[in-house]
Amino acid sequence: MKSMFVCIASAILLVFSTPVVAGDDGVEWTSSSQMRINQWFSGVSIPTMVDSNGDESFARSFTAESKGSPGRSTTVAFAEWSPLVPGDCPFGSGLRAELVEEGFVQTYSDLSQLHFVATTGFFCLNPETFELRGEFDAIITGGTGRFVGATGWAITEFEIFIVGNVSSIVGTTMGAIEVPRGR
Repeated sequence: MKSMFVCIASAILLVFSTPVVAGDDGVEWTSSSQMRINQWFSGVSIPTMVDSNGDESFARSFTAESKGSPGRSTTVAFAEWSPLVPGDCPFGSGLRAELVEEGFVQTYSDLSQLHFVATTGFFCLNPETFELRGEFDAIITGGTGRFVGATGWAITEFEIFIVGNVSSIVGTTMGAIEVPRGR
C-alpha cells in the first residue's frame, strides 16, 4: 500500500511540475511556451548608402551586445528613419524622425536566433543638448534552434550618442516570446 501511495504521489508531481531548462549563460526558463524579454543592450551604428524610399535619409546598420532574459545575445539590425523635422517629442522640444523600416536578428550563444521586424517607432533630437532618444515596437517573426516558430512582441527604448560618423546606442528591450510546445 505504501509503495502504491509513493507511485501515485510521484505521478502527480511529475504531471504538475514544470521542468526548468537552462538556456545560454545559465539563464533558466520553463518549458512552457512563453518567455519574457527583459534585456539591456549597448552597441554601435554606422551609416550606409541605402535609401529605400528616396527621401535622402540613409539607413544605418547596428550591432549590439545584449544581456538579460532570455540570455546573452548579439544583435544585428538594419534601420531606416525619415529625415528629422520639427515635431511632437515626449523627451522635450526638438526634431523628430519616424521609423521607415527595421529588421533585426538576435543570436544567442547556443546559436539559436530570434527574428524581429519593427512596426512603429520614432526618435527625437534635442537641438540644444544634442540628446537623441527614441523607441520602437517590434513583432517576432520566427527564429531558429530553441526559437523555431516563435512569435511575440517587443518594445525597445534607446539613447544615441553621436561620435563623428558612428553612433553609440544603449537601451532596453521588454516583451514576450511565444514558442510552440515541444521546442
